[in-house]
Amino acid sequence: MDAFISKQIDNSALRSHPWTNMVTDESSVYMDFKQQPELIRSALEDLLPFTTWDFVEQFYRLIEWVNGASSLLESNDCTFNPLEDNTDPQYPYAKKCSARLMILFRDIPENCQEKSIDWLMNNIQSMASSMKPSFNAGAIGLSQSPTCYLALGDKPNTGGMGLQVTLNFFAYGEDEKGCYASMKDVLAIAQHALLRVNMRIKNGEVDALYR
Repeated sequence: MDAFISKQIDNSALRSHPWTNMVTDESSVYMDFKQQPELIRSALEDLLPFTTWDFVEQFYRLIEWVNGASSLLESNDCTFNPLEDNTDPQYPYAKKCSARLMILFRDIPENCQEKSIDWLMNNIQSMASSMKPSFNAGAIGLSQSPTCYLALGDKPNTGGMGLQVTLNFFAYGEDEKGCYASMKDVLAIAQHALLRVNMRIKNGEVDALYR
């Protein structure tokens, strides 16, 4: 499957972690799924209209795992964009859908180390691109977003300025059924990649960057 890194960093708005609410939607507020995992299946409004589709269950499982006890990562934001016409000639399908998941190290100071964030993004890309090489109906794009980590201070000179990794999921198909089946595959590949990356973190590969 295609997995690529975008060097373009989203500088449209500085994010914070934890954030309070969205500028465009004040009803959307940050929820700590590590502390309240039961909210994952009820609070993600983008997914609720699509719960009859299998990809939603896969998305829930991914978010539950990344915020669960065995993970050294956590999520910060999640969106889903439903079926629309595909205008990307690289993928010869009539329809597409997309989603986004933002992740970070659970060890908050690690997110302020550019070398660690680069390692995380590169390893996810490497793992994901090695899985299902014949699958051509989906892709994962990775990028970085500047983030102010409030636990470390809210000003540039306090050490709280860092990054997080954005996973953009793209899925394609000739119709609704095919498109959403592709999204399930993309999300499953993402979870397998993150599981393997998580094991590398546990094995000390991030710590080894600074020895």
